[in-house]
Amino acid sequence: MLTVVGYYDWQSDEKSVSEEDFFVHCSGRYRLVKKERFYTERPLGAANYQLIYIADGKARFRVNGKVQTLEKGSCVLFHPGEPQYYYYYLEEHPDIYWVHFSCKDSNPFLNQMGWGEDTIYQVGVHNSYIHLFDGIIQELQLKQPFFETQLKFLMQQLLLKMGRNRIRERKIFENYNKEVEEVLRIFHLSPERDFTIKQFTKERGLNYYRFIDTFTKHVGISPRQYIINIRMTTAKELLTNSLFHISEVAQLVGYDNPLYFSRLFKKMWGISPTEFRKQNEGG
Repeated sequence: MLTVVGYYDWQSDEKSVSEEDFFVHCSGRYRLVKKERFYTERPLGAANYQLIYIADGKARFRVNGKVQTLEKGSCVLFHPGEPQYYYYYLEEHPDIYWVHFSCKDSNPFLNQMGWGEDTIYQVGVHNSYIHLFDGIIQELQLKQPFFETQLKFLMQQLLLKMGRNRIRERKIFENYNKEVEEVLRIFHLSPERDFTIKQFTKERGLNYYRFIDTFTKHVGISPRQYIINIRMTTAKELLTNSLFHISEVAQLVGYDNPLYFSRLFKKMWGISPTEFRKQNEGG
């Protein structure tokens, strides 16, 4: 395991508390290289605050009795006395930065920017975080003149940047979810429509790959598979009406090629449109 750490002094750790307005006790970076697993379990939590940032890969945290897998761009803020359970696995390639610090409950960097609302936050992936963490670690290691003051400024700047980007990430997330709902509405109103997600995202100034990812997480399947599901379900209803030829049903649900339609139908329902119609007639 690659470990880089810095301490205010050799007694500074998760048990340390300072009466100062803002104080950094220790900070470091963990990256698994060969070790299969690394975990921390503190049922009584730490005496100070701990901020953990996932710079790359994934990490698992148990919060309120539920284990959650967090990806890069996520961070966790444990408050004093809050139980801490987190697990890193080599196969998930975690690259983790952390820092323990003390501050007064009324500190504006925690209250005004909403750091007291939750435990898990989405702050995005930004190189500035890495530079600030590295700066904090270096100050703790070298202890140059006025390093305590510099540590305070670096820590506050880190919380400020994360707080600002957290608000931005939340707004982007909400915006993408609204667009997902709009796409679902279009799919259900006109499932036969020749609709392309790329054109949709381009017209709205959205990132295509991020939208696909948001849609898949929100709905459970990709946009393409979702619209196929709607079309094949509609096709089953149409096939029960003998007035429609199979080629007509294919066109009504958006497919000019009856053979391609038949392949999709059989893949989803296990039988061909012809077989389905025969079974329905027999029933």
